[in-house]
Amino acid sequence: MAQIIESRGSTPRHSGQMLILNDGAVIGSIGGGMMERRVIEEALQAIEQRQDRMFNGRMTRDGHNAVGSDCGGAMSVFISVHGLRPRLLLLGGGHVNQAIAYAAAPLEFAISVVDVYAPNLEAPRFPTGVDLFHAAHYAEAIKQLNPDEHCYVIIATNSQDREVLDALLPYPVKYLGLLASRRKVQTFVRHWQQQGVPEEQWLRLRAPIGLDIGAETPAEIAVSVLAEILQLKNGADGQAMNQITTSPSAKPITA
Repeated sequence: MAQIIESRGSTPRHSGQMLILNDGAVIGSIGGGMMERRVIEEALQAIEQRQDRMFNGRMTRDGHNAVGSDCGGAMSVFISVHGLRPRLLLLGGGHVNQAIAYAAAPLEFAISVVDVYAPNLEAPRFPTGVDLFHAAHYAEAIKQLNPDEHCYVIIATNSQDREVLDALLPYPVKYLGLLASRRKVQTFVRHWQQQGVPEEQWLRLRAPIGLDIGAETPAEIAVSVLAEILQLKNGADGQAMNQITTSPSAKPITA
């Protein structure tokens, strides 16, 4: 949302707002011309970075903040980003990913589930609002969904984990997690080394996943995995709350 908060001199509009979608389409106008074009460019950058920003433009051809027109006025526009939720992509619709989907539903993630076995995607296995994708091959679904740096991915396909990872490694996802044993991961690493896969790609993999809380059931594993994801998403250190101190001289409270 681009909102005119101040205008000075000769400008097309002195108040107004405009909605800019992530494909560049707009709803409304703040006056048209070069000023509006620059605001759209700034808005698309704000969407990409997921951060609000202020744009100060001068309707001149030269000088600081010039937008390339001759009207001579100036405008300040606040650009606020709305409606962008982090993505949670669950590959495999088994018991653990079902539990993760239900636990993640209140956490403001946009959740997608992919499986090659259609019965795994039948209701009510997943909560309302989850996008379900049945695909002939996981690699095709991954290409279609195009996970980016705002996407958290959990792989739990059992027999097709390595194929899924081979397809996912080039994508710059925020979190790449595999539900697997250490032995299974070591086998995959040897395969990538033999195939010459760049180390920086597979070193991003988190496996086994989750925080060590002794989780065994799908519901417990879901809590463990989502705690790790939230720790990364929120930039937290994951310490127990009663161990966090506010000053060098403060001592943690113990029960």
